[in-house]
Amino acid sequence: MKQKKQVNSRKKRVKRLLCLFFLLAFMVTGYFVYRYYQNDKKQEERFDQLEEIEEERDKKPVPSIIPTEITNPDWIGWLKIKGTSISYPVMQREGDSEYYLHRDFDGNYSFYGTPFLDSRCTVDSNNCIIYGHNINGGRMFGALHAYSSESYYKEHPEISFRAGDEKRKYQIVSVMQTTTSSPVYSFTDVGNWDEYEEYVEKIISGSLYQTEMGKKIRAELEKDTPEEFFRKYQFLTLSTCRSWVGRDARLLVVSVKNCKFPNCPL
Repeated sequence: MKQKKQVNSRKKRVKRLLCLFFLLAFMVTGYFVYRYYQNDKKQEERFDQLEEIEEERDKKPVPSIIPTEITNPDWIGWLKIKGTSISYPVMQREGDSEYYLHRDFDGNYSFYGTPFLDSRCTVDSNNCIIYGHNINGGRMFGALHAYSSESYYKEHPEISFRAGDEKRKYQIVSVMQTTTSSPVYSFTDVGNWDEYEEYVEKIISGSLYQTEMGKKIRAELEKDTPEEFFRKYQFLTLSTCRSWVGRDARLLVVSVKNCKFPNCPL
């Protein structure tokens, strides 16, 4: 009888400990969910604030002065695709290539991160590579996955990128499903025609479908002399992950602007 009471007593203690454990686990989980939600909300509000500033800058022929509390020397530009949710600051941290991978505009931890330019690039590189997270629900660069559909590309063929004080327009030339080992990631600045031609060919041939700019550039590759075509276009590559396929799987949306005729509407 005594032994039975001891067993029951131990069972009650175990149950109480389990209840306490699950209660603590629930409280800790709730705390982190709350913090995640608050950080998410704070970052969205910051992006909205920055977008308002960007819109004001866009209205004026001479760039307006940025409020002191907004100034960040790592803020190098603004990326926007009209008619989509893509409208974000672009960052680049000297000496730390992935600083903004999990940081917000102000340098605080953020699961979403902030789009950033590859550390090997300048805004005048032959290929500017900008990275952003693929967030569920089409948030951040998750919205780029809609470009897997050719009809979506036809509705949104142009990308705007303010680089410093220069407003640039790029036409989408290729949408690629690839991996981090893709040669496109090696294409930032090239020193000779052969390399340039090889990268351009890979970008066009690797597309999920043929774009209007892809057709135009392929025709120019066949018609133009090396001197005419070499560095004729600057490329802008937006990169995000395809985590459901594999850790190294990526989606690239590649666009171009004419460098030799900067005011040409392409």
